[in-house]
Amino acid sequence: MSGSSNEFQGNAIKAVCSIYVPVRNPIMSAQWWQQHFGLGFAVPFNPAEAQAIMKLSDGQWLHLVETGGQVDNQFLNKAGYEMFRFTFEVRGIEVLHDRLQSNGVRIEQLKDRDSCGINFVFYDLDGNKFDVNEVVSVHRTAAEADKVKAHLFNLAYPKSQ
Repeated sequence: MSGSSNEFQGNAIKAVCSIYVPVRNPIMSAQWWQQHFGLGFAVPFNPAEAQAIMKLSDGQWLHLVETGGQVDNQFLNKAGYEMFRFTFEVRGIEVLHDRLQSNGVRIEQLKDRDSCGINFVFYDLDGNKFDVNEVVSVHRTAAEADKVKAHLFNLAYPKSQ
């Protein structure tokens, strides 16, 4: 194919528009995502579809799909670490971390990945593993980023800033 209008040029994938997550009870799962992340329904819940469709802040859809099978969103990487399939980008990671922690959501240790941002892993009602990330050095001033890190990692924060 040379020069035809059907020829692929460059990256054809623009974004992820939908994420499908296996759950035992879509409505209970939807309520959990509403409570902890403020998600609303993308479309009205229809029990006949056996899924709840939630809308992320940038418009992507999170499909909470009822399954009678195994609920397992994880896989082992080559080193044996149980990987999550999705990292959600967030703003206000310190507020989210504090809220999830105070509400008893199962979360793992915070990690500062330098230029990749601050991350932590959480688990939903069904044990699906997810990661959240905020690149604080990009979305905040240096002083704000230092303050967030001091809060999350219990570091001394200079009062002069």
